[in-house]
Amino acid sequence: MADRARVRGAPVLAVLAALALLLGLVTGYARITLFDSDEFSARATTALNDDAVQAEIGRRVTDDLVLNAQADLVGFRPVIEGVVEGLVGAGVFQDLFHTAVRDVHSALFEDNQNSATLTLADLGVVLRGALQALAPRVAKDIGAGADVDVAGIEPPGWLTDLAQAGHDLGGLALFLLALGLVLGAIALWRSRDRRRTLLTFGIAVVGCGVVAAVGLGVIREVLLGRIDDTGVRDAAEAIWDAYLRDLRDGLYIFAACGAVISAAASSLLRPVDVEAPLRRAWETITRTPERTSVRVVRALGLVLVGVLIVIQPDGFIHLLGLLAGLYIAYAGVSEILRITIAPPTEEQRAAEMTRGRRTLIAAAIASGLIIVGGAIFVATGGTSESAEAIETVGCNGSRELCDRPLDEVAVPATHNAMSAVTNKDWLLGQQDAGFVDQLEDGVRGLLIDAHYGQPTESGKVKTDLSELAGGERAEYVKTLGPEGLDAALRLRDRVVNSKPTGPRQVYLCHRFCELGAIPIETAFREYRDFLAVNGDEVLVIVIEDYVKPRDIAVAVEGSGLIDYVYDGPLDPLPTLQEMIDSGGRVLMMAENDAGHGSIPWYHEAYEGLVEETPYTFKKPDALTDGKRLAESCEENRGDGDGPLFLLNHWVDTTPQPKPSNAEKVNADEALSKRIRRCERLRQLTANLIAVDFYRQGDLFDVVEELNAERGETG
Repeated sequence: MADRARVRGAPVLAVLAALALLLGLVTGYARITLFDSDEFSARATTALNDDAVQAEIGRRVTDDLVLNAQADLVGFRPVIEGVVEGLVGAGVFQDLFHTAVRDVHSALFEDNQNSATLTLADLGVVLRGALQALAPRVAKDIGAGADVDVAGIEPPGWLTDLAQAGHDLGGLALFLLALGLVLGAIALWRSRDRRRTLLTFGIAVVGCGVVAAVGLGVIREVLLGRIDDTGVRDAAEAIWDAYLRDLRDGLYIFAACGAVISAAASSLLRPVDVEAPLRRAWETITRTPERTSVRVVRALGLVLVGVLIVIQPDGFIHLLGLLAGLYIAYAGVSEILRITIAPPTEEQRAAEMTRGRRTLIAAAIASGLIIVGGAIFVATGGTSESAEAIETVGCNGSRELCDRPLDEVAVPATHNAMSAVTNKDWLLGQQDAGFVDQLEDGVRGLLIDAHYGQPTESGKVKTDLSELAGGERAEYVKTLGPEGLDAALRLRDRVVNSKPTGPRQVYLCHRFCELGAIPIETAFREYRDFLAVNGDEVLVIVIEDYVKPRDIAVAVEGSGLIDYVYDGPLDPLPTLQEMIDSGGRVLMMAENDAGHGSIPWYHEAYEGLVEETPYTFKKPDALTDGKRLAESCEENRGDGDGPLFLLNHWVDTTPQPKPSNAEKVNADEALSKRIRRCERLRQLTANLIAVDFYRQGDLFDVVEELNAERGETG
């Protein structure tokens, strides 16, 4: 009886020993990395040297300090952010950052607080000097003692309590490590077959290490997956890696040590057949069970695993690679030990093989834990963004609009919609946010520009003007003048002095793709994703096209947007509900050339569809002064028969668009007054209300009021 108790107790103690060693490793790492203020600050500095972290700090400092001082500099955001990013590596900034991180550490781990703010104190004096040459007026508006709150840190209460408890229990790691060794020694002492117990211990170490590493990956993916902003997520990923990548590597090493221990324990049993376990695993998976209940569970499991592999193949491949690496290492070490150590007799080998069944059972349990952990990792992995459904009712947010034809509906629209100040490296932006945010905010009309460009080694896109048509050249000359156009072309060549890396493609740019460019299919996919999850929304897209109609068609088809494009009759114009019922909820128009009927769903805007106002207004007074409104409503493009009315309502301060102007002209009183005056003078109903910086002023309120009034008089 005593022998049986010894046999039963030894494997359990071996597993407990592995768990204790694992916890000792984790708590020791936390003690060294998180609870020590110097090491905590050093790792924060490591994260600070990551490009993503520097970019995010540059964005936040630019927003908080520079743009609050002078909002009209938003068009130069990339330049200003570049200046700030350049400061991040400087010694003065590093000192400020180091001090701020130490304050955060003290608040979280020493002062028993559940939240803290990473504040760069007195950053203003550093930034003023850097901006003096770029924008001296702005530099004066930044206070020398200005602070910037880079990040609010508020971990869950349980995590803070656990961290503070760990901080107070400085000897916990040593205690757990010692406990693991003692339990391991007791397990060997109580075991009748010490080799088998050692094998069990090794397998338990492998299982604990792998499951812990996968669990750490799960937590990482879950936390990062909750962050919608790409820049913030990239920065958070860099910070996570700075603090916890070494722990992940340590867990892998821990598991590898278990594989070596297992190899040492099993090397004398028999030569390692690398293929045998794989054959047995494959037979287990492919063999159909006899019991119906087991068959159902097996079928559901196979479906679940298959779906998870499709959803997140990278995570599955990573897990397989980890397991394969450990297994191969185990086989290799076993073989080396068999070569260097004399084999046992046939009788000893037979006895060892008989007693090996329980080891296989322990290995199966550990493998089960690994598979479950891997499934969780795969299921929760991935940080890809997807469009979200908006909370709305009816058609374009109103039941009353469903039965109205398109020419009786007012639509919030964005001029140069692709030109957003939040787009990476986009200079001289004209909108507050990119396409995804615009659509979620309520924009339903998108005025975009399409040009040819070539990707280059520098990462910039070079505008392809090799086939600059007469009409396009005239527009460039009108905007810049002949000498200005020549100077711009020379400047372009200097800015993008880099070899092309691919053929020319269609990009959404404003005149020069060097200042900012979005591949047209990327934009169209974002439209498609929005429409796919918002089944009652209708969009109007007007393309200022400097590319061939067929290239637009290829992009629409390749992106999948074609599934949502309206291809029905336009005389008379359909109601919103009719467009929704047809499946075509996007009206696509070109300013210049839609193919003259060769593409049935692509239409020339100014040939029987759209009338518009002028669009070159240099000062806000041109759109707000009652004495000048009549002039702002004069006929511009259109043949006089178009049912849709485009109200161009922005101030052109090329090259630097100004949000302050948009705030004035987009205000409720100014915008409403001009709309009503133009409707009365032109005898048309305003449909596309196109503005710059759509979040400034009251665009959405004005459009909602217009649609409500038309319902009352209809």
